[in-house]
Amino acid sequence: MARTDTEEGRTAVTTRPVPSPYRTFLTEVVAVTEVTPGFRQVTVSGDHLATFAPVGPDTFLYLLLPPPGRTELTIGTDFSWDAVPDMSEEDRPVGGYYTLRRWRPEAREIDVWGVVHEGAGPAGTWFETVAPGAPVALWGPRTAFDPPADTDGYLLVADETGLPAVAVILETLSPDTPIVVLAEADTPELAPPLPEHPGATVRWLFREGRDPGTTTLIGDAACTVTLPGEYPYVWGGGESRAMTAVRKHVRRGLAREQVSLVAYWRHQAHLDDPVDED
Repeated sequence: MARTDTEEGRTAVTTRPVPSPYRTFLTEVVAVTEVTPGFRQVTVSGDHLATFAPVGPDTFLYLLLPPPGRTELTIGTDFSWDAVPDMSEEDRPVGGYYTLRRWRPEAREIDVWGVVHEGAGPAGTWFETVAPGAPVALWGPRTAFDPPADTDGYLLVADETGLPAVAVILETLSPDTPIVVLAEADTPELAPPLPEHPGATVRWLFREGRDPGTTTLIGDAACTVTLPGEYPYVWGGGESRAMTAVRKHVRRGLAREQVSLVAYWRHQAHLDDPVDED
């Protein structure tokens, strides 16, 4: 879910900068493994992670990578998005947002899953070709998972980009919590494994060769689901138009605080869609 961000905070009254809640951690790739033919797991480690902590089950970080054609990072722990426009083109880092799959504090290691596919951008290409020893900076962490205290059921919707977060959420929620998962992938062979959860019903939606972001599988399925629990919470991560379709359906009966649907990415054909902030 790659996008360029300008996250340094400004107050509403003055132009004085306020401290950013986010930090930059310098790390190095220590292992690369295949999850499925469609997913790779990259493990990073570094002393800077001694003070790192996840902020939610869907914790995501911006992976800052060396510019194309370079092998070393061009930024440090003082990185600021405000400085990027003033950097020369050849020095600007590339990257994208990725979800933390596992955190091992005792080893100062983070596992991140990335989708492997044709026509990937710089971050996707990095995931497909990176080897141990490569430097990478992590900017964040951030979260969008914030269910109200009285939540007693969950609907989780995601395409491949959101499935790592779904996996962590399933590992986090109580075993007696009712959960419905709508999970989109290309084929069963390419879908990543999801943890077993006694209260979860997982419905896989397979595109069978159709391009990501070109189907209505998630939105259509969401319209047929009975939300679990008396006070449900809907979380989702995936292509922008799919998340908008789910939001339009579930917001007919749920309050704003019961819904968190994040556009992790946007298909090229949908670039002119209005931003849905409801």
